[in-house]
Amino acid sequence: MKLSPEDTRNAKMMTLVDVTTGPGLEVGPLHSPIVTTDMANVRYVDMFSQDQLRANYAHDSNVNLADIPEIHFVLSGPEGVRSLPAVVGTAAPFAWVVASHVIEHVPDLIAWLAEIAEVLDDGGQLLLAVPDRRFTFDILRPWTTVGQMLQAHDLAETKPSVRAVFDMIRNAVTVNLIDAWRGELPGPSDRIHDLAMAVSEAQRVRDGDYVDSHVWMFTPGLLVEQVTELGRLGLSDFVVEKIVPTALDQNEFYAVLRRLPRGLTGDELAHARAQGITGITDADPVRLLLDAEIERLESEILDARQRAKELEEELAQVRTSERWRLGGFLATPAAAVKRLLIR
Repeated sequence: MKLSPEDTRNAKMMTLVDVTTGPGLEVGPLHSPIVTTDMANVRYVDMFSQDQLRANYAHDSNVNLADIPEIHFVLSGPEGVRSLPAVVGTAAPFAWVVASHVIEHVPDLIAWLAEIAEVLDDGGQLLLAVPDRRFTFDILRPWTTVGQMLQAHDLAETKPSVRAVFDMIRNAVTVNLIDAWRGELPGPSDRIHDLAMAVSEAQRVRDGDYVDSHVWMFTPGLLVEQVTELGRLGLSDFVVEKIVPTALDQNEFYAVLRRLPRGLTGDELAHARAQGITGITDADPVRLLLDAEIERLESEILDARQRAKELEEELAQVRTSERWRLGGFLATPAAAVKRLLIR
């Protein structure tokens, strides 16, 4: 049976982390968990309960309400949002955590990584699926920086900031993924919302509402650079262990972060950080397209040569056959073979 694109994508992610090594946690599975309960000992955490999520998405045709799983740990409560360690309690520590399209939404990225680290075993892995800003509706937005992460952490932000919400609403555009890969950027006419909408949503934040937003924008190279920088600042207990760059004509990449062991000395910590990926260069999309086209043409040439070889072998057999000796008319003209070889 042919796998759906979603199943293929999930299977690809599962090659990056062994979820059979121990209990794990998936953050924000909604209606399509990456790790299902028949695959591993997994628990689910979300902002809301299963019933509340079904109510929230009751009118969203893109969400299959019946597939929303039981949420074992609910972050929101009567007194506000609770911390992940407080919610999971004695169920921690976990061997691994999976978060698909979550990291870009968290208001305080430094605090979020710290909470994930707290509930992970030493050496535990955090598997991330991350939208690549270059190929999403964020394509026109300014880059986000470590400085902005520091500011959000200093302010102990618990909801997306005015900056994040205004920038997302004002700059969100309709993106043709194929065009984006070919360097054809959308323009002002492709904006999804007008200025009044951006101002209104920013005001909602000022009034105390939680307005969901992409707070942080990443590319594979930026994620590696920023996680590394946070580590050097003593603000992250992770190193980047694996990066799977954004595939051609796709808009997300994958990363595995490994939790550093607790209680390391200064020298041991420096050595452990040096084992992680500390810098990569984002591939130029146009270069990737050219490489793919070259690979396609080379494959066609190899196929043509192989077919020419087969025709030559058939011709040789015909020439030695009884029919050829009798003046048979089925012989393949040699000129045709030569023309194929030239192509």
